[in-house]
Amino acid sequence: MALAACQEAPPKPQTGGLFPDVGNYQPANLPPKAQLTPTEVRYDLLVKLQTEMMVTGLSCKEEFNDPIIFRTFSQWVVNNDDRILDTQDKLGKLLGKYNKGNGARLFDTYRTKMANDESQRMQRMTQGAYCLARKDQFAEVVTYTPQQLDDYLNKSYELLHARYNEVGAKTQTAAAPTDKAAAAPAVKPKKKP
Repeated sequence: MALAACQEAPPKPQTGGLFPDVGNYQPANLPPKAQLTPTEVRYDLLVKLQTEMMVTGLSCKEEFNDPIIFRTFSQWVVNNDDRILDTQDKLGKLLGKYNKGNGARLFDTYRTKMANDESQRMQRMTQGAYCLARKDQFAEVVTYTPQQLDDYLNKSYELLHARYNEVGAKTQTAAAPTDKAAAAPAVKPKKKP
């Protein structure tokens, strides 16, 4: 018994100070040729977070023993409505660059696919396991100030932005330029006749 007390606890998973990445998220619902800036990746990560919170709020009332969990989620959305609406508008415009149609409608389709993916993830895990995995995230995120939400999205970006590149040529994330020279577009050499 004394020996067990002397053992070190196993190291925590490397999550960058974030919650566990339930289901190994991949940005699969973006258009195949989409090229995202770091800011656009953060927009996608906010929609991802909102979707996780929504599915949790809709599905985990019994597991959390919280009859008003969806109302809590709804209040979080109201508290962040300007940011969420701006993000939806900007992602709709991004989607419109790659697909025909109205940006708002394209965004609705995009969000529906993301929500369906999250719901399927919950079904594969079982509802109880999903709710347990999301419990700490939900409880903390609903209390975030705008600055804390920014910090969360920045940490998420640092942890997950490579997944946008890992989709290969389908989705490339532009690296943030470090100075004005790096921000200038590269000049393509002229083709010889």
